[in-house]
Amino acid sequence: MTRRSIVAAVAAVVILAGCGAQADAPGTGARRRAPQRITSSIAEGAQLTTPVVWQARIAGLPAARIVEVRFLIDGRLAHTERRAPYMFAGDGNRLLPGALGPGSHTFAVVAQTDSGRQLTAATTATVATHTPAVPAALQGAWTRDVTRADVRRTKGFRTLGPGEIALPAGAWRMRIGADGVARYTDPTPIHDVTVDQLRFGPRHTLVVGNVIPNFPNVSEGGFCPDPVTPGRYWWALRGRSLVVRLVGDRGCADRNSFWAGRFTR
Repeated sequence: MTRRSIVAAVAAVVILAGCGAQADAPGTGARRRAPQRITSSIAEGAQLTTPVVWQARIAGLPAARIVEVRFLIDGRLAHTERRAPYMFAGDGNRLLPGALGPGSHTFAVVAQTDSGRQLTAATTATVATHTPAVPAALQGAWTRDVTRADVRRTKGFRTLGPGEIALPAGAWRMRIGADGVARYTDPTPIHDVTVDQLRFGPRHTLVVGNVIPNFPNVSEGGFCPDPVTPGRYWWALRGRSLVVRLVGDRGCADRNSFWAGRFTR
């Protein structure tokens, strides 16, 4: 299916679903309701060069009536959000153009209402040839030995809810993907798995977002509950080691304890 046909198919969904003011117009004599519609923050014809916030905004319906909002890239489901504000990859995260490849791409948002109707919008944007991406040398599997000292270092601003425990010490496994997602496996027998979004910038800067909800085959929850501010770090390769230094991250103590250290292949 071509990108043009994807856009046409998405538009057809809108028509079939009966979106807009006409479909929800009240009976004779009643006051006209505001049209129900969804819009995407990625404008038609936009040029994507750096990580961007992708948000779906819904008018004419309260959040309580929205079951979920789906984000599709080139016709394929990329993320599902069930709470407002409806942000791709969750609060504090970004769309990473460098992970998509250069050229034209279709970006669609689809809201499912409690009545079974759908509101849909789609745009086509172009990813520039030179966009920040995940450095190839960092992609793949890494191991991080988290010590008790690493955990104690951030005790002063750690907040734990009922039933929560501090970051487990031991050997963590992490895989960094070309999609800008870090997948973690902790050292406990249960092997809780979660994901964070990574954004690489100039001069070896690294921004770590929080959990990406609804990621396939991954438990809910991350190092810290949403919403938290992203953490900022600096990285360098030293042979087969990845050295990460803290720049600033007091929004999430466990994330701070995990990332500020040395990773090995």
